[in-house]
Amino acid sequence: MILFDDLGYGDLSCYGNQLIETPCIDSIASHSVKMTNFYSSSPVCTPSRVGLLTGRLPLRAKAGDHVYMPEGHVGSKFRKFMGKANELPRDEILLPEIFKAAGYQTGMLGKWHLGDVKGHLPNDFGFDSYYGVRYSNDMLPLHIYRNEVIEEEDKTKLVSGASSYFDPESPLKIAGIDQTQLTEKYTKEAVKFISKHKDKPFFLYFAHSFPHVPHFASKNNSGQSRGGLYGDVVEDLDRSVQTVMEAIADNGLEENTLVFITSDNGADYNGSSGGLRGRKTQSYDGGQKVPMIVSWKNNLPRGLVTGEMSMNIDVFPTILNLLDLPLPKDREIDGKDIMPVLKGKNSPHQELYYTSAWTGEVKGIRNKSYKYHTGGFNAVPVFKGFGMVQTVKPQLSDMLLDNESHNLIKKYPAIAKKMKEKLDRKTEALKLNPRGWIGK
Repeated sequence: MILFDDLGYGDLSCYGNQLIETPCIDSIASHSVKMTNFYSSSPVCTPSRVGLLTGRLPLRAKAGDHVYMPEGHVGSKFRKFMGKANELPRDEILLPEIFKAAGYQTGMLGKWHLGDVKGHLPNDFGFDSYYGVRYSNDMLPLHIYRNEVIEEEDKTKLVSGASSYFDPESPLKIAGIDQTQLTEKYTKEAVKFISKHKDKPFFLYFAHSFPHVPHFASKNNSGQSRGGLYGDVVEDLDRSVQTVMEAIADNGLEENTLVFITSDNGADYNGSSGGLRGRKTQSYDGGQKVPMIVSWKNNLPRGLVTGEMSMNIDVFPTILNLLDLPLPKDREIDGKDIMPVLKGKNSPHQELYYTSAWTGEVKGIRNKSYKYHTGGFNAVPVFKGFGMVQTVKPQLSDMLLDNESHNLIKKYPAIAKKMKEKLDRKTEALKLNPRGWIGK
């Protein structure tokens, strides 16, 4: 499972980008399954990763309200003061735990961002091995860990006690960690993991740090992309995917390895939303629609492009079904098995729900044709970098003919009313049983 951080729907050339070149991913898409209506479960990273790894809406895991912060950071202190979780609850069941129980070797590379305190680290949730950073690359100190031990220490001198970047192009110098090498280091570890476990079933969760801000391209390829620095970063990621896929092929594993390539949420600074409205943090499609390419040689249709809607919460039940394992019976699993979609069939979803980056509440609902949305907002600048959020009116959009530019509520009031009622019922159900426990 290859997960990019903040890669927008329009950042890959196979999804329409005309400046950034991603020939490896394009090639994979051409002989695999490319999805054009695939969504993250949140427009920000922590909750989206929770949805991917648990098959549940992020709110159920106390992870809907924005992102977890490093322990000791003013943001983590604020979260605790407000009574919010700052690490994933131990009672959640994650994919690596399922794989481990099924006899797989499990490994994780890259960004975790689901808590950085003992008992809530990758090794505590079923990963046999871990190499990477515990949170986003704009949060400092950015130590690189091997399991629970610091392998490379970030000695950056923090400015005014801050432990995060506030400017995507900050001149803040990193001491001890060279972010231009991050993608390459992760990739080398991926090749080692695949080669080491080629004779055993394995699950590798490769969660890249990029193209999240701040942007660092590899030194050997810096300045090469027509898309500028951001293009350099994305093209580095494409080369990483090529190396990983070559390792799979070299070890004779192509027909026995299912590969997911996707992003945790929509585009952020410098990224492309591919003409969609909105960006990261927003529950417009630009914040939650992401690329998804699924490769499994001779097991999935070659070159299938499907517009059937699905979400990253569907990965969990899809994999459990492939492993012939039952879903947990004590909790709601919001995702559905999408293997039929990957073989050209219809989506198992009648509706999908969009969630707020700030509260985790459902703020939108879409069916095959329409989307009813209450959670859109616009940032209104007030002074320099500060601003306020301006709430906008509920909106009905035609998802087949529009990019959420036109509000059709007055045109189709009956459709809007019906969709609002479904959204309200979902909201009420989540309020009554937010964790989604069954029989408790």
